[in-house]
Amino acid sequence: MLFEKIELENEEHIISTIRKHWFIIFSDLFGTFTMVLAPIFVIFLLAVFPQIIPESLHLQSHLPLIAFVISIWLLFSLLAGFMVWTHYYLDLWIVTDHRIIVIDQVRFFNRKVSSFRLERLQDTKVVVDGVIPTFLNFGTLHAHTAGTGEENFTINGLPDPRGIQATIQKATDARLRSLSNPAQNYSN
Repeated sequence: MLFEKIELENEEHIISTIRKHWFIIFSDLFGTFTMVLAPIFVIFLLAVFPQIIPESLHLQSHLPLIAFVISIWLLFSLLAGFMVWTHYYLDLWIVTDHRIIVIDQVRFFNRKVSSFRLERLQDTKVVVDGVIPTFLNFGTLHAHTAGTGEENFTINGLPDPRGIQATIQKATDARLRSLSNPAQNYSN
């Protein structure tokens, strides 16, 4: 799996792995799919309505060039589709019982991996904005941490953001209880 190379601390366990909602990739791939269908639609229109092509254009002599341009268009459309899929698949939040690990795939060969400890978590905020996100139950989660550096972690398009917020809060509470009562950890 993607997160096998992330080293967990002693007795740290993964509680949840979170990817973006399916609607996010669906909407992004819909645009890419539309790009793929654009040349096919133009060819269909030209076949159905040949009178819109001026006779002086001589399309028959330019068929290799047209095929080349369509091939390049389809190649870049497929590349955009693979980029959308890669970004969706490799963007990941991992919630453990000690910390939250955020993996953000920026571009094909550019990835940011950051983490913050649950005891540093100050506040989590959920924003569900719009009709479609409300009906499909996805939104944005903001996590604010104490300290300097990158204090805000945000991920857009999370499925069930209130449930994820509750999971993080439960893990934070358990972590703070275990840190405040270390004798309990050794007795178990």
